[in-house]
Amino acid sequence: MFKTMAMAAALLALAALPAKAEVIDLSTIKCSDLAKMSDDEGSYLMIWLHGYYGGKAGDTTMDTDSFAESGKAIGEACAQSPELGLMTVINQIEQDGESQ
Repeated sequence: MFKTMAMAAALLALAALPAKAEVIDLSTIKCSDLAKMSDDEGSYLMIWLHGYYGGKAGDTTMDTDSFAESGKAIGEACAQSPELGLMTVINQIEQDGESQ
């Protein structure tokens, strides 16, 4: 019985996945690309980036206030330089924060 329920749950989860998976090199995303994304796509991307940079720093926490502030800073910087790579902008913001 448990195996059947587990199998059914797994099949339902797979059915909810998009039919065609995409592999995205996030180092190629520009600020202008972020501006064109849906709210969900942008949120997924920002959460992934938060985890990526947190992992590099060895930080396993998620401060939601800081996350919101970072998102605002990224949005403002991207509005000023839409042709820049998103990760370039984030690195610049990080460096500016360290120098203050």
